[in-house]
Amino acid sequence: MALRLTLLCAVAGICSSPSVWAGRPLSSDDAATADPGTCQVESWLERQGGDRTLVIAPACGIAPGMELAADYSTLHPRDVLHAGAGLAFKWVPETWAWDTPAGAVQLGLKLSASWLRPSGTGWQHSELGALGLLTLQPHEDWALHANLGRVRERSSGSGATLLNLALSWTPTEQAQLFAETLANNRRQVFGGTVNTVGGRWWLLKDVLGLDLTASREAGSGARTVWSLGFGWYGLRLP
Repeated sequence: MALRLTLLCAVAGICSSPSVWAGRPLSSDDAATADPGTCQVESWLERQGGDRTLVIAPACGIAPGMELAADYSTLHPRDVLHAGAGLAFKWVPETWAWDTPAGAVQLGLKLSASWLRPSGTGWQHSELGALGLLTLQPHEDWALHANLGRVRERSSGSGATLLNLALSWTPTEQAQLFAETLANNRRQVFGGTVNTVGGRWWLLKDVLGLDLTASREAGSGARTVWSLGFGWYGLRLP
């Protein structure tokens, strides 16, 4: 389950923006990108019983509305899988934004690929994914993020439709709380619906934050997956 959640996070992607932030601790993605010439580094430790996964995930803005992101995961124990990795490209054109009676709407597109390194062998291409992104901000303290797309698992040739929904609330400038659901229509291959709650505390607003989340796969009887992470944002490229 811990590895499955990590791979779903890789497909969902990571990113942030100061106003409608949706990187860590969310696994759903927002329709926003890092500013050109700036980067961020996020890292977290997932634990479910005796299973642990450590993830490091940098991302950089490469042009207006364009972002490249990566992630690298190490797992313990390593009797089946040694590591995982992912790459993603996100495009959020300025022209895909509107003011509506329900609030400001922004759309975007995300393409991703992931790899696995089974124990005792080399890297193997694992999944390809594409997501349409929507962020709705009905109020300055609230944001809704929705992702809809497809993912294809290489070894089995199986594909699935993904739907991610997240609602975040910022009660104070230093705190963010959220709830989200990650779902797909091929439970046998990609796992069941994962529900998550959590929060972020800004040590330095929009620059350095700590977060804690709790996730569980619905109907599986599996233990809760806990994650503790941090994010460092607004890093300037040389």
